[in-house]
Amino acid sequence: MSSTSDKLFRRPATPAIGVLLALLLAPVVIWVLGLQLPDIVPREHLAAFHIATELFVVVVAVLVFAVGYHVIDRRRMAASLLLACAFLAVALLNFLHLMTYPAMPDFITPNSTQQTLFFWLAARLVGAVALLAYVALPMVTQSNGPPRVVYLIGSLLLVAALAWVGLWHAEIVPPLFGSLGGLTPIRMGIEALMIALHLVTLALFTLRRELLQRPGIPLVAAALILSMGSGMFFMFYAPLTDAPSVLAQLYKIAAFVLIYQGLFRESVRAPLKHLHEAHRDIERREQRYQQLLETAPDGVLVTDMHGRIVMVNRNIERLFGYPRQQLIGEPVERLVPERLRARHRTHREAQAHTINRRTMGQVSDLRGRRSDGSEFPLDISLNAFEGDEGRRITAFIRDITDRQRREARIQHQATHDSLTELPNRWLLQDRLTQGIAQAERHGHPIAVMLLDLDNFKMVNDTFGHHEGDQLLKAVGARLQGALDQEATIGRFGGDEFMILLTNVEDEQAIGVIAERILDIFTSPFQTEQARRLTSTGSLGIALFPRDARDERSLVRYADMAMYEAKHSGRNTYAFFSQHLDAQVHEEQRLQQRLQQALGNDGLALHYQPLVDVASNRVIGVEALARWTDSELGPVAPTRFITSAEATGLILPLGEWVISEACEQLAQWSRAGLELRVAINVSAMQFRQHDLVQRLGAILEATGAPPEHLEIEVTETVAMADVALTRDQLRGLKALGIRVALDDFGTGYSSLAYLKSLPIDKLKIDRSFIADIGQDPESEMILRSIVHLGHSLGLTLVAEGVETTAQRDFLRTIGCDLYQGWVHSSAMAGSAVRDHLQVARA
Repeated sequence: MSSTSDKLFRRPATPAIGVLLALLLAPVVIWVLGLQLPDIVPREHLAAFHIATELFVVVVAVLVFAVGYHVIDRRRMAASLLLACAFLAVALLNFLHLMTYPAMPDFITPNSTQQTLFFWLAARLVGAVALLAYVALPMVTQSNGPPRVVYLIGSLLLVAALAWVGLWHAEIVPPLFGSLGGLTPIRMGIEALMIALHLVTLALFTLRRELLQRPGIPLVAAALILSMGSGMFFMFYAPLTDAPSVLAQLYKIAAFVLIYQGLFRESVRAPLKHLHEAHRDIERREQRYQQLLETAPDGVLVTDMHGRIVMVNRNIERLFGYPRQQLIGEPVERLVPERLRARHRTHREAQAHTINRRTMGQVSDLRGRRSDGSEFPLDISLNAFEGDEGRRITAFIRDITDRQRREARIQHQATHDSLTELPNRWLLQDRLTQGIAQAERHGHPIAVMLLDLDNFKMVNDTFGHHEGDQLLKAVGARLQGALDQEATIGRFGGDEFMILLTNVEDEQAIGVIAERILDIFTSPFQTEQARRLTSTGSLGIALFPRDARDERSLVRYADMAMYEAKHSGRNTYAFFSQHLDAQVHEEQRLQQRLQQALGNDGLALHYQPLVDVASNRVIGVEALARWTDSELGPVAPTRFITSAEATGLILPLGEWVISEACEQLAQWSRAGLELRVAINVSAMQFRQHDLVQRLGAILEATGAPPEHLEIEVTETVAMADVALTRDQLRGLKALGIRVALDDFGTGYSSLAYLKSLPIDKLKIDRSFIADIGQDPESEMILRSIVHLGHSLGLTLVAEGVETTAQRDFLRTIGCDLYQGWVHSSAMAGSAVRDHLQVARA
C-alpha cells in the first residue's frame, strides 16, 4: 500500500508541485513585502524548541545513514554510500551544534554562538554537497568503487577535522553572527552558496530524467525545494524567536523527513516490493509450470543422477499404466523392456554427466514397456538442469505408435500404386538403381521387363474405366502369384507393368520367366461385376550390362523391345537387339537434327483449311508443323513430334508454333483477311503453370487478335487432370481465345466434366470418319456425338475427311465443320490467300 507521499509525488503533474512552489515562494514574498509575522515560539520555550528540532534532525540523519549504509541500491552503490556516510557526518555535526548551543551546558570548550553556528552551517553545507553528489554521480557497481568502509572513515575524518576547528579554533572562522545580533556577510554567503548548490542539484534532474522515474527520487527533489526555502528564511530572520527562524527550522525538519522517506523508499521499500513481486511471480510460474506439466500432451518425468524417478505427470501414468506413487523412487529402467534394461543403464550412466539437451527424433527405435508387459515405440526429448537437490534430467516422452503408422502409410502411398498396391515408378527406379549397384559388385546380370496390356484401350472404351481398373488389379495379382520373391513387380504407369529380375543366370532362364509371365493371360480375368475379361500382353526385355549400364537406357531399351513384341503380333516377348539399337541411334540422330532445326529456323508452318460443311466455305485454318531436313529429308510430323515429346523438345517446339501462328494471324488480320487459326498444344505444354501468361505475352508482342485464335487440347490430356484443365481453359477464355477439344471419342470423357469445361468445339477423331460407309456402328456413334455436341451448344468439327461421301454424310447428320484432303491438304501461309480466292471464285 503506497503512502500519502507516494501518491503526492508519483507524477510530476500532481498538485504537490504547486504546494512545493508555494512553500518556496513564501520566504521570498515575506522578504520582498517586508511582512512582520508574529512570534510563533515564545522566548521562554525557545531552548526547548531548538533542542527538540535539532535532536529530531540528528535522529533522522542517523536513520538516513542506517538505511543508506546497510541497504544499498546496487545500481547506484557509490552514490548511496556517499549520501549515507555524509548524513552520518550531518548527524554528528548537528549534535555538535546542539551541544555547543549557548543555552546548553559547556560541552568540551566554553559554548559560544560562533561555535554553534559553525557546526550548524557545516552540517547543512555537507548535506547540500552530498545531495548534489548523489544526483550527479553515475551508476557504479561495488566492484568498480572503493569498499564501503572507506566512505565511513572519510565521513568520520571530516567530522573530526571540523570538530577540531569548531571546538578549539573557532576564531579562525570569520564571524558568523554580528555583535548587534545580525547576520554577517560570510554567513549570508554560505546560506546563498547552499541555495545555489540546491539549485544546481535540481538542474541536474533535468539532465538525468531517468532518476526521477525511480521510486524515491521525487521526494529528494521535494526536499531540495524545502531546503532552499529554509535557507531563504535563515537569510533574513532577526531574533531566533521570530517567525522566519521557526519556519526555517520547520522547513529543515520537513526536508530531512523527505530525504529519509526518499532513501527508505529507494533502498528498502522498492526492493522489498520487487522482492514480493518476484516471489509472487515465482509462485505463479510454479503454478503455471505444474499446470503445464499436468496438461502437457507428452509424458514428463524427472530423474536424479542415479536414474531414480523423482517426478512424473499424469500422462506418464496413462502411457505406462503405473500410478505415480509406484514410480517415484524407482529406477527409470522399470519403464524399459527387460531385454534392453542393461544396455539402457550402461548408456545412462555413461552419459549422465555430459547430457545437455536432446530433441525428439535424434534416437530411433526407442521402446517403452507398460505395466501389463506390452511394448510400444516412443520418442524422447532430454534436458538437464541444476535443482536444489543437485542435477536433474527431464525426459519428455511421446508415444509414436500412431505416427509410425501414419508414416508407414504415407511411405507406402508414396512408393506404391494406389490401384494395384504394387511398387510405383519411383520405387521401381530406386530398386533398379540398387540392383545395378549390386550387380556391378557381384558381376551378375539383371533384367528389366516392361509388360504392356494389348488392346487395353478397348476395355476402357467398351466397359468403362472402372472395369479397366479391375483388370489392372487382377493382372497385378496374377503377376505376384506367378513370380518368386526375388522379382520386383510394379506398375510403371497406365497399363504398363515393370518386372525387375536382379539375380538371373542367362537369357534362357529369363525366357522361361517371360513365358511364365505371358501364361497368366491364358485364362480370363474375373472382375467385381462378375464380368470375364480376356486380355494379352506384350513383354520387352533389356539386360544389364549387355544392353546398357544405366537405369534410363535400360528402361528405354525394354520399352523399345516391348513395342517390337507388339509389332511381332502381340502376346509375346522380345529382347532388345542390335536392330533396335540401330533404331535408337537413328532416334538420337533425329533428336539432334530437330534441336538444330529449332535453333536455325529449319521448321515451317503449314495451314489446313477448316471448311463449313453446309456452304463449303473456308472459315479458318489449323496450324501444322512441317520439317524437311537437309540430311533426313521430309520427316513425318508424327515422327518428330513423338520424339520431341520424349525428349522435352516439345516445349520450345510448341512455343515456336504458337509464335509463328500468331505472327501469321496478325499479318492476315492487318490485311483484312478474317480467318480463325487453330493451334494444337501438347500435354507437356498444357501442364505448364504459366501457359496462359506465355500466350498473353505472345499475343501482345505480335498484335494478333485473340478472338481469332483457337487452342486445341486433346481429350486424353483434358481428362487426365480435370481441375487443371478447368483452370487453364478459364485462363485462355479470359484472354478471349476459343477452345476446342481435339480427338474427341478416343478417350473417356465424363459428360459431367465435359459440360463443366469452358470449351467451344468438339473435334471428332479421324478414326470415326474413316469408317463412314463401311461400319454402321461408327456412323451411329457419329450421329450421337453430333447430337451430344449440339445439345451442349458446341460446334462439331470432323477431322480427316478424304472423300465426298464422307462429307455428304457429315452434311446429312448436321456436322458443322470439317477439314481434310477432300478439300485441300495443308499449305504454306503465303498460299492461303490464293487458295481462298480460288475457292470463292
